[in-house]
Amino acid sequence: MIAINSVRRKSALLAAVSVLLAALGLQAYALGYPMGMSMLAVSTVQAGICSAMFSSRLLKAAVATNFLLFAFHALVITHFLLRPGSPAVFDVADFACAVFAAASLVFTPVETIALIVRRAYLQRPRRGTPR
Repeated sequence: MIAINSVRRKSALLAAVSVLLAALGLQAYALGYPMGMSMLAVSTVQAGICSAMFSSRLLKAAVATNFLLFAFHALVITHFLLRPGSPAVFDVADFACAVFAAASLVFTPVETIALIVRRAYLQRPRRGTPR
């Protein structure tokens, strides 16, 4: 019973943090930042939080991928996106980055919750086999 309460607490906390981070990303977009860059920043922070909770190669790969894509967006895409009359391909690239970041915002907490449940399952008290 204690393990279930721990899983519920950690899952609820992770869900609340995920919703707050998504709201911060949309607030940054409302303030004028490109959507892809703001959502990538938020998804990088969230993947970092999830990776700090559990040491998983998949979560570390999510942090690295999000950060590299954020850096590429900040250095290349945003530079051309802010110019007047820029080609539409940069708008499409910004949208693709936003879609990738949204997928990461969904994936990383789901993966972390799965790791929370797995750890609780492995740490449960064992019962002897009935005779």
